[in-house]
Amino acid sequence: MSLKYAPKYRVFLFIIFCIIKACDVLFIAYMIKLMLNLASSNSKDVGELIKLATIAGCGQLFFTCSNFFYEHLKMTIIKNVNLVLKNANLHYLVAQGKSDIKSGLSLMTNDLKQIETGRVTAQLDMCYQSILFIGSLSFAFINSWQMTIIFIVASIAPAIVQILTSKLITRKAKTWANANADYTQHVSDSLNGAPAAKLYNVQATIISRAIFSAKKMEEALRSMNFTQAWALELIYTVAELCCFIIPCTIGGILMMHGQLKVGTLVLMVDLAMNFITPVVTIFQEFNQVKSTDPMWKKTLEALNYTNKPEKVVTKAKENFNNLKIKNLGYRTNKTNTEIFNNINFTITPGKKTLLMAPSGWGKTTLLKLMMGDKKPSHGQILINDHNLTNNWQGLHNYFSYVNQKPFLFDDTLRFNITLGRDVSDKELQNAIHEAGLDELVKEKGLDSPVGENGNQLSGGQIQRIEIARALLSKRPVLLADEATSALDPHLSLDIHQTLLKNPNIAVIEVAHKISPQEKAMFDQIIHLDQPNENNN
Repeated sequence: MSLKYAPKYRVFLFIIFCIIKACDVLFIAYMIKLMLNLASSNSKDVGELIKLATIAGCGQLFFTCSNFFYEHLKMTIIKNVNLVLKNANLHYLVAQGKSDIKSGLSLMTNDLKQIETGRVTAQLDMCYQSILFIGSLSFAFINSWQMTIIFIVASIAPAIVQILTSKLITRKAKTWANANADYTQHVSDSLNGAPAAKLYNVQATIISRAIFSAKKMEEALRSMNFTQAWALELIYTVAELCCFIIPCTIGGILMMHGQLKVGTLVLMVDLAMNFITPVVTIFQEFNQVKSTDPMWKKTLEALNYTNKPEKVVTKAKENFNNLKIKNLGYRTNKTNTEIFNNINFTITPGKKTLLMAPSGWGKTTLLKLMMGDKKPSHGQILINDHNLTNNWQGLHNYFSYVNQKPFLFDDTLRFNITLGRDVSDKELQNAIHEAGLDELVKEKGLDSPVGENGNQLSGGQIQRIEIARALLSKRPVLLADEATSALDPHLSLDIHQTLLKNPNIAVIEVAHKISPQEKAMFDQIIHLDQPNENNN
């Protein structure tokens, strides 16, 4: 149940106010009974009738005030649960680090909103309706046990209808969730691909692709909502027939025979509405909850992950002495195709190594193997002569990483360098200086925004921010993945001078094309497509 992720004291208080809110219904029904019985008797005591009406009015004022607290608690609990779910899902998605963000975007936006309205809110309403049902049923039983039994037996019919429709609603919800994920991805693609679409005059094609997925999503949503609507309509129809018309007819017969007073019959009908309507509402809310099952299953994975998080190691366990790659090979999981085989080399502190191979050879895959992000088909990765093959926690803290296309957050220059880490001003200034960012920081300031995807900066400045991140981490080995292939020759040379002049870090760069002047800066050059050769 999603409510267990809210503070327990708030849920307890909410239940207390649910009971008070339910008493409102019982109080009014009881006061109406007293007033009608008095009015239908031979008594002409108008003052007593006015007294009962005054009590009813004052009671209603009290219950109205308490209902404000009920609504406040309800909204606060929804907020609390939403924050827990968002926090858990975001932790889980970031930890997974998947390049395909379609399902993640859909989960964090549309799916969580569906969970809020279709699960959290529904379960809160079910709490109130359950209390209202128990209270109304108990009060009705006290006033007329015969009529109460008749109403209870009649309420079985809507339950049968609900059972028959819930599986269909769940199936429709799953279809909608899949269609919504596709729509989210197509919208994201359309916005990210807008410059290319504009360049090649294919805006209409890109838009029609997204609109087509929108139509499928809206049709799936319409189908789900329509199924819920007709199921609810069917439940209400059965409820009105079996739970009101038939019992009221029986009650009328009892009243004709003097076995029931008019006030009691009206009270029973009123109470029946408040122990049968809650049943119908609970069925409706249950269908709402069922409609969110596909989304909730994803969220449970995140909640379970957050409750049992992996131990995060932020630093290497020991000083770096060497990195040895022994007979390393990799095959794809899906097709079992061999990407590379029998790779061997050794890295020592401060050594600058260039790994060269044609485009498409698998250089990025090799770097991911070294960091423990992928599992080799055979071979070993050793650090300080310890076998850490396929051990992300053991390996990745020895490495920093400079990508060909670094990702920048839509935040300040300071945040993009530190990534929110708590670092001293001296450490930050040293990293800025060593990465060659002094001029940029002087011009714009550390608190200046870099724009979405760093659109306020040049390509070289973006690469230097990535280098500053790496230097700030103080990890012994820097991996550079085609770090300068998208830059002009002059800028590429500047970046290499920044990367390779630091004696405190080893550098492993993979590239398929690099100038002779840049090659001369490396201590060793290894041609990966010629595994039997080591060129130094």
